[in-house]
Amino acid sequence: MAGADGTSGSATTHLPVRGAGLDAASVLTVFVVLLLAVPSPMVVAPLGTAGAPSTIAALGGFALWAWFHVQRTAPGAVDRQPVRLAALGWLLAILAVYAYAMGSPLPGDEISPADSGLLKAVGLVGLVVLANDGTPTFERHRALVRRLLIGVGLVAVLGVVQYSTKQLFVDRLSIPGLTNGTADWVLSTRSGLIRPSGTATHPIEFGVVLTMVLPLAITFALRSPTRRWLYRLLLAPIALAVFLSISRSAVLCALVALVVLAVRWSARVRLGALVVTLGATAVVYLLVPGVLGTIGRLFTGAGNDPSITSRTDSYQIVETFFERSPVLGRGFGTFLTRYWILDNGYLGLLIEGGVVGLGGLLLLIATTLVAASTARRAAAASFDQEVAHALLAAVAAGACSLAFFDTFAFPQSAGCFFLLIGLVGASRRLALQDATTTRVAAVERRRTEEVVA
Repeated sequence: MAGADGTSGSATTHLPVRGAGLDAASVLTVFVVLLLAVPSPMVVAPLGTAGAPSTIAALGGFALWAWFHVQRTAPGAVDRQPVRLAALGWLLAILAVYAYAMGSPLPGDEISPADSGLLKAVGLVGLVVLANDGTPTFERHRALVRRLLIGVGLVAVLGVVQYSTKQLFVDRLSIPGLTNGTADWVLSTRSGLIRPSGTATHPIEFGVVLTMVLPLAITFALRSPTRRWLYRLLLAPIALAVFLSISRSAVLCALVALVVLAVRWSARVRLGALVVTLGATAVVYLLVPGVLGTIGRLFTGAGNDPSITSRTDSYQIVETFFERSPVLGRGFGTFLTRYWILDNGYLGLLIEGGVVGLGGLLLLIATTLVAASTARRAAAASFDQEVAHALLAAVAAGACSLAFFDTFAFPQSAGCFFLLIGLVGASRRLALQDATTTRVAAVERRRTEEVVA
């Protein structure tokens, strides 16, 4: 890992696993595989909702990060690593929320969800700090981004196959040690059309994860120095699966991602992207009839949509719960579905974490967006600049999803979002580290030239 100053200094830039050549990118690759390959309903039963293998891996990542910083002997200069500080600040806020909840008259059936919520928060922050501090080079950073992209691309292929065959497939899996939570899992429908979910719990989660990775897929398909053919092959099912999820949240998040991404494009690239988008829409219209019409009715018929009505009716409920504990909320993860299904991560966190919990998350998101812009400006290689901007678009899409979907209730959406935040932090640190190294080298070169002269 990098030193506390964000530069390599005298500290090792790899996780200290003797003889293994292991670094944070390797550990987080394991997390990505568990997150995407293991169906979300499958958990270690005694741990409840915190027993998803990906959550356990994320908790291990936090422990590994903490152990490294506790035992390292190389001091580092003070550097404020804003993404790391914001993430740890949010975790402290959630700890304060948890302590307040445990000291309050909490209903018995909410104690376990509060414990699980705290564990999930620790794991999510573990993803951020491990990626931020432990990614040693831009090469390893690109490798981790590629693996996330390929993993989501393969899940998108599964989604397309699910739509085509009308079979879930993952419900046939049985993994030793995990509850077979897919036993009564079925493909959902909307207006008579199948809605694939890949390995996610719900089509909305599936669609949101796709839209968060969509800007990375586009950037790699357009700018990658190698294997563009692979990323273009993966981009097709990712884009198609966004349509097939028939999710208003996915469509809106995709639009946010594309708008942010297009800010940096030239007029020629924007025109090309528009042509490709229109062509893809035409292909969807011809090959999967009814999908575009159904998506259109999600917006034109919003006034009569029960899901929209449920969201608007929830405002009064949010106000009622918020007034009971406006500062520290009622406990992260304790607003159970028996109260209401909000479908809004921000409002849910306002109830569960109060102003402190929600404010900490908003600060983390804002800090991440600024850090992505810093990384884009500071990166020396043009492709790293493009990746930094794609990460900015990805985080913007994830932030948008929180307004239409309870991101924290689903492991894939929450895990993907916080991993992207950590990747932004790593991009900023590496870009500034390389810039500092370049400046120091230039100064040393000038001094040498002066001595020689």
